[in-house]
Amino acid sequence: MDIRKLEAFCKVYELQNFSKAGDAMFLSQPTISSHVANLEAELGVKLFDRFGRKVSPTQAGDVLYGNAVSIFQSLEQAKAAIEILRDKVVGELKIGCSTIPSHNIMPALLANFTKRYPDVSFVVHTSDSSEVIKRVAVGDWPVGIVGQKPNVEGLKSQLLLEDETVVVAASDSPWLPAIGQIVGMDQLIKLPWVMREKGSATRRVLEDTLIDAGLSLRHLNVRCWVDGTCETLAHTLSGVGISMTSLLACREYIQSGQLTRLVVPELEGRRKFYLIYHGGRHIFPALKAFIDFIS
Repeated sequence: MDIRKLEAFCKVYELQNFSKAGDAMFLSQPTISSHVANLEAELGVKLFDRFGRKVSPTQAGDVLYGNAVSIFQSLEQAKAAIEILRDKVVGELKIGCSTIPSHNIMPALLANFTKRYPDVSFVVHTSDSSEVIKRVAVGDWPVGIVGQKPNVEGLKSQLLLEDETVVVAASDSPWLPAIGQIVGMDQLIKLPWVMREKGSATRRVLEDTLIDAGLSLRHLNVRCWVDGTCETLAHTLSGVGISMTSLLACREYIQSGQLTRLVVPELEGRRKFYLIYHGGRHIFPALKAFIDFIS
């Protein structure tokens, strides 16, 4: 069975679209279709049901994909094992990051790492902390950086750095409390909010604080729900509402005067970012070098 055809099949399976699979593999859509058709002819079964532009795997397709994933994992392990014999730190390393590490920690970190290990390439996946922890736990991503210490069997974590949680608002907001004024919880729940999605470590800190005060998110005047830190800051800067975020993410906006930091003692505190990886996973050279580099 041709590995290239199997790769094309897997990409169609994952994207459920022949054209998108072709774009991802830098091949034409007809070439992808031909690879899949040849596989179907070789195996004597349909691998996909076609519904216009969208495709859905058949039962045979599901079986082939599961085994194909194992085959490619074995090939990657074989490549890495050969590189171990050559004593070189090379290869591709997938890293899962929550939004703040992805935007504010990883760029400088990877720039410094690749100066020392130029033969290592990276794929950085950005999601919320809960999703990163889950993907590292099941082995999809070998390593992650998140804003909470995971409580998952098998996962190892080490403190990477500390940050602060702050409440900020656009400096020209008409409803902005007086600068330096302590904002109590009774006033805070009346102000308009920009709120992060469920799964965010920052949002979890806010929820815990509200619970301690006998409140919940339902008591807040939420004007806008967003998916990530960049979106949170964009809406906050435009004056939609206040938000709770990382000082690491918004420091430059505070320093430039675009954002004002509200004095909310209940929501001010330290937060930590952790490097996580699975203790049962084989540590290949690139991963070991990365863990050692940032430890």
